[in-house]
Amino acid sequence: MDILVVLFFVFNVLAATILGGKFFSKNDNYVFRSFGISLLLNAVAFAIWSFGVISPENLLPSVTLGAIVFLISLVFLFYTSIQNIQSALTRKLLMLLGIIIVIGIFYVGNTDPSQAYISPEGFLFFNLGPLVQMLYIFVLSLAIFPAIDLVASKFKSPYATIFRYGVIAEVCGGIMLITSRDAHALYITGWIICLVYLVLLGVFTLNSKAWSEQ
Repeated sequence: MDILVVLFFVFNVLAATILGGKFFSKNDNYVFRSFGISLLLNAVAFAIWSFGVISPENLLPSVTLGAIVFLISLVFLFYTSIQNIQSALTRKLLMLLGIIIVIGIFYVGNTDPSQAYISPEGFLFFNLGPLVQMLYIFVLSLAIFPAIDLVASKFKSPYATIFRYGVIAEVCGGIMLITSRDAHALYITGWIICLVYLVLLGVFTLNSKAWSEQ
């Protein structure tokens, strides 16, 4: 067990919880609240994966349970992205489609023979098959990029820009965590994810102007 890997997971849990809680606390804004829920669920997923890293004998069930929570977070991201659609019926139909797609991805992923493992360097490799990787990346991108644009549109410059590119950087880092099997690349990616989270936390949890100038 590598202490830096454990600290990375713990930091992600704390950062996503704090940032998600901040967005969730905006009771008058459905876009912020649903985005906050997705971040809080992401924190739960990382907490579950953290347990798997700390307790390798429970790794596989932890990865599966964390994947379920992560997929649910994508549903809330998708819900965030369709908030500008005026028709309630259209939103409901799109949400139903999103839920069906997420269930389908879990089914395909659950039948994939690949198994997660912890490398000698202490890194968690999800070891997803090419098809499952493709599905996760496609659905993550389709859910989060429209959501990023919509949430960013609620802020004024420069906060909109910081949010947009900060979250995009986190998404790119997440894709690297899913796809890469190179320890050096994951080490660099981990530092980038943590540094970007520190910027987002500083701007959106310690700076009241980001919210007062919407």
